[in-house]
Amino acid sequence: MIKPANRRVFIWPLILPAVTLALAGALQGMQLFKETPQPREPHLARMIPADVSGWSVREVPLGPNEFVSGEVEKVLNFDEALNREYTRAGQGFGVYVAYWGAGKMPTRLVASHTPDRCWTENGWRCTAMNFRQTGIFSGLDLQPAESRVFDPPKGGVPTYVLYWHLVDGRVYDYGERFNAVPNPVLWAQDAVRQALLGNREQYFIRLTSNRPLEDLWSDPGFASVVESLGALGLRAVVEPAADRS
Repeated sequence: MIKPANRRVFIWPLILPAVTLALAGALQGMQLFKETPQPREPHLARMIPADVSGWSVREVPLGPNEFVSGEVEKVLNFDEALNREYTRAGQGFGVYVAYWGAGKMPTRLVASHTPDRCWTENGWRCTAMNFRQTGIFSGLDLQPAESRVFDPPKGGVPTYVLYWHLVDGRVYDYGERFNAVPNPVLWAQDAVRQALLGNREQYFIRLTSNRPLEDLWSDPGFASVVESLGALGLRAVVEPAADRS
C-alpha cells in the first residue's frame, strides 16, 4: 500500500503540467479579444540576393514533387519561405528561411522542426554539434547559432549546418542538447509565453554546405548572402547599458 505522503509526491509531477496547461489555456482565451497583427509583406526573395557573382543559383522546392511540397507547407504553416541553392565547380551552399508573422504559429511548434529532429527521422546521422556558437564569421557579429554536421542516409559527403530560430528578433535558446526530442520544460514555458504574449513573429534560418561554412566566408558572393541574413535579424542584439545613476 502507498502511504499518503508518498501518494502526494507521486501525484504532484502529474498535477503541475496539467495546471500549467490549464492556466495557459485560460490566458490564451484572453488573446481572442486582441487584434491579430498582420505579417510583413513578402520580403525574403527581395532581401536575399539571387544574383551572386561566380555562383549558379536555383530555387529548390520543399519536396521531391508538388504533393510533398504542399504537405510540408501545411505542416509548417509559414507566411513565406525561401529555399535557394548556390553552386559552382563541385562546391555549394544552401539557404533556407521560413517566416511566420505575429499571431501565426506557436513557438513550440516551430521549435520542433529543426534538423535535429526532421533530418534524423529521415535517416541522417549527426556526427558533430556545437550549441549557441558565436564568432563564426570573422568581423560579422551574429546571434548564437546551432552548429551541426550530418552524414546523409546512404553515406557520402557530410553536410555542414548552421541554424537559427528567431523569436521577436532574439535567438531561441534550445539549451545545450541535441533536440531530436523537444525539451518538455521549454515546451511548457512556450505554452505559457504564448498565452501571455500570443504567437510572436518568427524566422527559422538555415545555412548548409558540403564544406565548413566559415571556410566560405572569404568568398564575396557567400559573404553577401550571409550579410543579407544579418539584415533579417541575425545580427547580435546589443543590450542597453545599465543605468548607474
